[in-house]
Parts: sequence; structure tokens; C-alpha cells
Amino acid sequence: MCGAQVSDGAHAGTGTIMASVRAVMPNHPACAEALAMAKSSLPASILYHSFRVYLFAQAFARLFQDNGEPSPPPPSPLAPGGQPDSTASAAELPHALFVACILHDVGTAAEHDAVPERFEIVGADVAARLLRAHDTPEPAVREAWLAISLHTSPGIAERLGGAVRALRLAVRADFGSYPAPPPESLPGGANLIRWKLPRLEIEKDLGNAVVRQALADPQKAPAASWPADLLRAKRADPGWEGVNGAF
Repeated sequence: MCGAQVSDGAHAGTGTIMASVRAVMPNHPACAEALAMAKSSLPASILYHSFRVYLFAQAFARLFQDNGEPSPPPPSPLAPGGQPDSTASAAELPHALFVACILHDVGTAAEHDAVPERFEIVGADVAARLLRAHDTPEPAVREAWLAISLHTSPGIAERLGGAVRALRLAVRADFGSYPAPPPESLPGGANLIRWKLPRLEIEKDLGNAVVRQALADPQKAPAASWPADLLRAKRADPGWEGVNGAF
């Protein structure tokens, strides 16, 4: 491991989602359960990032629909469960889109350190299990799974449309590599994001969380993945304490 270490300065369970922020999330038990999971598992910076991603993704999904862009046909199920006869997609089910967004980085949480899969896959599996437990139609479960598992894969998620593209572009918008949706399209407006979902040290905290897992288990950073890029940068400069150079 080249002596590389990562300071774990971000602590899970420190974030607070105010009532005015909760008011813009879908009124569905799956959303309440997913938010509780994210709040207890993730540090404030990643929790707030995940909620901002939902607000951006919801706006993108609506903008694409308003522009007359068709939704992709519902894919075949990944596994038995849910309601496979339904054609509802995650982009069409507000609770499925919320669960995908709020849990898209939950795989970086400490309780998933021992799972020998990259954090995107772990988070996708967690979200899929939760959605199935709430009888979400299987096509929507699969779309949510794809949205999370592909959210760090450039050029792939953007081509798949629906919730997969919306989540990917929302992540990019929050990190400044894609234009954010217009403020008037955001639930609650731009002030909700600016004042009640602060950025804190999201880039540093998320990069550190991914690298911490990869240093302990290289299986979490397979070749040609974003986790592998972060791990490579950390090993090249193990004493660096700022934002990971590959972020």
C-alpha cells in the first residue's frame, strides 16, 4: 500500500435535513427509510451532496420530459421480485428517483467496507433491496440500480436516458462539470441548496472515503474505474491531505 493513509475526518450521522428540505422529497415510506439510512451512514458533506443531486436530477428529468425527449423502453428485470408486469420507470416514479439519488454514495459508508465490490455497485444493491421491499415495479428498480452503478462512468450513463442520465448529470452539475439546471426549475429554489445544503468539504470527504475502502481492499478499486484513479493518485502522493488529485 506504499504507506498511504487517509485521514477519516468526516463523521457519519452529523448531517441535519431541515423540515423545509424534507418538504420537497416525495411522501413515500421508501424515501423516509432511504433518508434515515443515508443520514445515519454518511457524513454531512456526502448527505447534503446526495440531496442536492436529487434536486438537480428531478429538475433534469422534468426538463428532458418538457423538451419532448422520449423515455427509454423499460428494460428487462435484473432479478425476480417487485412487479415485473409494470412498465413504470424510475424517472416516472418520484420515490424511486429519490432513493437512487440519496443512496448513490451510500456504498462508501463504513458498514459496507467488508463488501468486496466497488462502492457504486454496493450502493446500487442497497437501493434495489430497499425499493423491492416497498413493492416498487421491477423496471424502476433496475433503472435505479443502473443509475447508481453507472454514475461515475463517463459517456455511458448520459446515453441511457431516464433516471440514469438524470442522476449522472446531477452529480456532474454538483461538481461543476455540467451546467446546473435553472434555479427556477429546482424544488424549493436555489436558496434551499445554498443555505440549507452546504457543500462543506464534499470533494475531500468523498475522495477520502473511496480511497479508505480501496486501501483496505483493492477489490473495491478495479482497474479503469474511478476508485482506481483515486487510489492511484493517493499512492503517488501519500502525504497529501487535500482534495484527491484524481477527483
